[in-house]
Parts: sequence; structure tokens; C-alpha cells
Amino acid sequence: MSTDDGWRPRLAARARLKFDPVAKQELLLFPEAALALNETGAAIVRLCDGARSINEIVDLLSKNYGNTERKALRREVTDFLDTIRARGLLQ
Repeated sequence: MSTDDGWRPRLAARARLKFDPVAKQELLLFPEAALALNETGAAIVRLCDGARSINEIVDLLSKNYGNTERKALRREVTDFLDTIRARGLLQ
């Protein structure tokens, strides 16, 4: 599955992002399961609001993480989004 330039990802209705204060990490919750996210994964998911394109998400992350090669960052964001989209967690 490939992300297209016009796609504006947002969490599927069955998924939600929640911070676990015990584990001190963000979780992507969905029926019968949860996916523990690292800081970068959580930052990407927080930007998936249905209003931002992939390029806009990459631009914001690039500003926040600085000194990141944009092409490599886009590839990482796209790969991550493709993975969770394949699990039905993004629309």
C-alpha cells in the first residue's frame, strides 16, 4: 500500500491515541489491542488530523527535529503511515 501525495491521514474511528502514565508512553489503542509508540511515532500520529498532507506532516516534523534530511524523513513517515494504515488504523 502506498501513501499518495493528496492523502490527509487521520485516525480511524476505531483507533485513539492515549498516554499511559504508568508506562510513560503513548499508545495507539484499537479494539482488542494496543500499539506502543516511541516519541517519533507518537509525534507522527498526533499530526494525523485529516487536515494535513504528508508533505505538511514532514515539514512540521522537520522543523521540530531539526537537522533531519527531508528525503529520509519523508520515507520514514511514509513507511510508518503505510504500516498503521494497513492495520486499518488510519483513514
